[in-house]
Amino acid sequence: MRIPAFFWFFTTITASVMANDIVLISGGPALRSHERFKTASHDKYWGNFIDSALARVGELQKGLGPGDRLTWLVFRPGYVTRGEEDKQDYFKLIEERGQKHGLVPIYFDNKEQLFTLLRRDGSPERPKISRLEYYGHSNKKCWMFDYSNRVDGGAIEPLVVHVDDLEKISGSSFTPNATCVSYGCHSGEEFSQRWRMVVGRPMVGAIGKTDYSDGGMPKLSEGKGGSWAY
Repeated sequence: MRIPAFFWFFTTITASVMANDIVLISGGPALRSHERFKTASHDKYWGNFIDSALARVGELQKGLGPGDRLTWLVFRPGYVTRGEEDKQDYFKLIEERGQKHGLVPIYFDNKEQLFTLLRRDGSPERPKISRLEYYGHSNKKCWMFDYSNRVDGGAIEPLVVHVDDLEKISGSSFTPNATCVSYGCHSGEEFSQRWRMVVGRPMVGAIGKTDYSDGGMPKLSEGKGGSWAY
């Protein structure tokens, strides 16, 4: 039986409209020179937030539908400064590791660039986000891309997403049933709730600290009474 041409046109358009994007965000590592005198030292290993994101890729790729894609956003400045300190070309390593998973990192330098990358209209070029996961430093009010890197434990305004910035992220950029997760410390204590209120999508976050030291996916720190919340 011959299928009318308009049927092929309709199914092609429908597939394009229904295509979605899974977005993984990797923050930057601390500098060892800022951490060496701390009792609880961060990021002895430079690639905590790279390897954790990539550990998710294989599982997430299994669930991709026709036309869906997976996007990996990486905070560039943190790996510039850590690479200079360690005398390593971490961008080469990041891109080689991404290539093994069929991913090319998209770098951003500040929160305004990140907001632009998260702005979606549902077109084939800018499909809506069906899942977002953040891997990096945070506290209850902020994602901190450059914690203990450019300054010792302080926050430079363009390098954090504060809860008051969330109005710059539109809920219309996400699918109605989008899933969001923040794997930074303390996100579930305020950031997740403000995200749900402002962006309009639930976000799972940690009450207490998260631990990346075992490699792979982060876990809740032991002995702190931590839990996941949204």
